[in-house]
Amino acid sequence: MISVIIPVYNTEKYLRRCIDSVLASYYRDFEILLINDGSTDKSADICREYSLKDNRIKVFHQKNQGVSAARNQGINKAIGEWLIFVDSDDYITKDFLSVISCDRYKNIDFLLFDFIKSTDSPRKAASPVKPISIRNKGMLKLLQRILVPEKLSPDTNADFRSPCARAYKKSIIDQYSIRFSPGLTVGEDLLFNLEYQLRAGSCVYTPIPVYVYDIHTGSATHGFRGDLVKNHARLQKEIKNILIKSRMFPSLEREFYSYSLENLTYVLIWEVLSPLNPAPYREKKRLLRLMQKNPIYRKAMKYSLKTGILPRRILVLFFRLRCYLITDLICRVSFWYMG
Repeated sequence: MISVIIPVYNTEKYLRRCIDSVLASYYRDFEILLINDGSTDKSADICREYSLKDNRIKVFHQKNQGVSAARNQGINKAIGEWLIFVDSDDYITKDFLSVISCDRYKNIDFLLFDFIKSTDSPRKAASPVKPISIRNKGMLKLLQRILVPEKLSPDTNADFRSPCARAYKKSIIDQYSIRFSPGLTVGEDLLFNLEYQLRAGSCVYTPIPVYVYDIHTGSATHGFRGDLVKNHARLQKEIKNILIKSRMFPSLEREFYSYSLENLTYVLIWEVLSPLNPAPYREKKRLLRLMQKNPIYRKAMKYSLKTGILPRRILVLFFRLRCYLITDLICRVSFWYMG
């Protein structure tokens, strides 16, 4: 059996399409776990309506605690051998579950697939798709790609940080008590995948798009976030501790600090020096100095000239030199360019 975990929060406009896409699957031995995370629209009613139509659909209600807590509830209640996660404003293809169910994947630890954006044109395969088996050194490369994303080949579109468009073994999740971190608002997906893949010994990557990420108003927009400094400082510590405990830090040190630099620039652009940040400049300067003192960021900045794209290297250089006015200017330009 495959357990399909769908966290639900105020997505009444898209929820039916999401559930219907799972029900339309060619493979029929599955359960759908709808975790209503305190929705205030008609999402709860839609969940109830579908549960009355099909006994494979189970609904659980909880106070609003965020997507991590909702996914964890789904993990706790799931009884399938495989787990997949689907966001309630996205949807899946009819063959997604069929591929997962293949007997030849019974002894594989996790399955990875491509995704497609709803705004993309359907991709036609030039030749029959061949699954790629990954083991040993290949598993290390997959870990590296979580921290520093890089396509497996030019025509592929796997997301190494998202929990979607992949399948997890329930037995591995239970054995190592792997859960999403409710204390993080950004980066919890990456942390979950990192913990899981450190315990996984094999993977099969099937380069076909099975998951449709819906691009709609509000789904992929950047705005001001007031919690990134604390969130990302905690995220860096947790990632480093996991790598040290698993004795993988030496093998992934360069990638870890590259990811730290990515987070550093993200925090600068989208929180501290964001044009939407209403804080006075002296408060922004206080946060900049606080980030300067972060031991992980301090170590990461020594790697800046060796890794990352040129614009990031320039931004990190001026931040490291405490040229805050120039750093501010670069962040503002980046904000409007990427926003």
